[in-house]
Amino acid sequence: MADPRPATAGIRLPGRRRSRLWWVALAVLLVVLALGAWLGVRASLAKNALEAAQSEAKSLQSAVLKGDASGTEATQRALTTHTGEAVSLTSDPVWRAAEAVPFIGVNFSAVRQAAAATDDVAVDVVPKVVEIADQVNLSSLLPGDGSIATEPLRAVAPTVAEAAAAADIIAGRVDTIGTDGALPVVADAVEKLTRTITGASTMLDTAARATALLPDMAGGAGPRNIMVMIQNNAELRSSGGIAGAVALIHAENGAITFAGTRGSDDFSGFPAPVLPLTPFEQNVYTDNLGRYIQDTNLTVDFSRTGELAAAMGTQVFGVPIDTVVAVDPYVLAHLLEATGPVALPDGTELTADNAAKTLLSDVYARFPDRLVQDAFFAAVSGAVFEGMISRSPDPGALVQALSESGAENRLHVWSAVPAEQALIAQTSLAGIPPATDDAAVYTGVYLEDLTRAKMDYYLETKVDIRDARCTKQGAEYVVAVTLTSTAPADAATSLPDYVTAGGRFGTPAGDIATRVVIHGPLGAALLGASDGEDLPVKAVTDPNGRLYAQTDVTLTPGATTELVFTVLAPKASDVPPNLVTTPGITGKTTISAFPRCGS
Repeated sequence: MADPRPATAGIRLPGRRRSRLWWVALAVLLVVLALGAWLGVRASLAKNALEAAQSEAKSLQSAVLKGDASGTEATQRALTTHTGEAVSLTSDPVWRAAEAVPFIGVNFSAVRQAAAATDDVAVDVVPKVVEIADQVNLSSLLPGDGSIATEPLRAVAPTVAEAAAAADIIAGRVDTIGTDGALPVVADAVEKLTRTITGASTMLDTAARATALLPDMAGGAGPRNIMVMIQNNAELRSSGGIAGAVALIHAENGAITFAGTRGSDDFSGFPAPVLPLTPFEQNVYTDNLGRYIQDTNLTVDFSRTGELAAAMGTQVFGVPIDTVVAVDPYVLAHLLEATGPVALPDGTELTADNAAKTLLSDVYARFPDRLVQDAFFAAVSGAVFEGMISRSPDPGALVQALSESGAENRLHVWSAVPAEQALIAQTSLAGIPPATDDAAVYTGVYLEDLTRAKMDYYLETKVDIRDARCTKQGAEYVVAVTLTSTAPADAATSLPDYVTAGGRFGTPAGDIATRVVIHGPLGAALLGASDGEDLPVKAVTDPNGRLYAQTDVTLTPGATTELVFTVLAPKASDVPPNLVTTPGITGKTTISAFPRCGS
């Protein structure tokens, strides 16, 4: 029988050669272990350096806000030392070689790029921030005498713009760091860094625009009249809610005075639209858009809201309106965190904790008369404004309050001055749908109250973009809108008639009637809409080429419904969609991974 083993199976290498191979293998193993140890030690040291830099960055922020010049200089030196150390530890030849190793190299590459970006912030951005702190003490901008220091803002504007531009470049670079296949700890760290630098970039960009805008808006170049609409989210409109009260602020040479308030009734029922409406506006919103201030923000474009509201304000207040600002009770709550509580004429105290509930719910139980409600809202707006101007609030807390308000889409601004509006239009404060979908596919989900009362206090919302896939026609995805009524079962009888409307406008007392609007993207088509059954939808294209689709739903107390809209966009981005929603009482948004599709 033939031997089945290969002919070489019995061959033995000479002992000396076999020994040499073992030594070579052992040497290679030792080199690999040494390199691994080298990389491990350097990675650990780099991690420690970056964590130390993060701590110094927080200290620097605190020092800047406090106007501590000596503290900023010392902290800046420590920060750049730590970031420089992290760069040095992650850029030697061994580390760079490790980046080419399959499967694990992505981790080394991501850490190196993260360290470099952190050092760039320390070297290119932080010195400008320190220079800003040296030029102007933030606490002096609101001296507590009812004025805004406009000239220091004007002087510091160029430096703020330089810092914002540098941060924007770094944020763009960080956003391209690849983490596919990286260890979770590395991917999470890069994601956190990206959020931090992007957030800092956004804040600096906002600060750059603010320092460019505020001096003139505060009357530094001539008197200004600013109209503030306090929106009530218990009766939803696209930008938040109906105008429950309207305040007029006069600014001149930085001096700010509260010039009075009007109730929404003073702005209602103009015999004809205050400005000509387009055929699209007439078709979608009716002429109510231009006749009632409560309906000026039915449109998803706040720049149009500002134009219409200013035209109404000019007639009601008898002075030209230069700026329109829209806030809601949650913005007031954020501001109260900075200013502290304020006393109201009825002897109660408005705080950050009770502001939203007081203004969106309690007021209707306490004051059934609508005129008394309007007077209460007017007193609140005056008290909060007075507290912000006269108390010299902590600048860090004030910046945080305004940043949170903007991030939550609760603060909008419009200016009648074209150059100012052009600056505002590039920020989220403008409340304007983007002109293009180049950066990310835009989708807006807006809600409008149809109950004509205050039942939206009991409306919970959830918006989910999911099930995205590429097709030959573009990106197909689902926008799921879940609405839940948290109203008590006996809402029809237990809630005030002013809250339920008592069935006067076609919605049974206690129910919540809502119009759901899906807006965008450019050139998109609505493929279907369902809540388990086909939904009747009015779908048109707006003048800018964006999809505009609306459907109506009514919820009984405790009921929940999910509306599912299938949208086809001509293209998609590989970054999450730009999702904009109406800021209500409670809301949650989620976005699944979005594919990159060819045009």
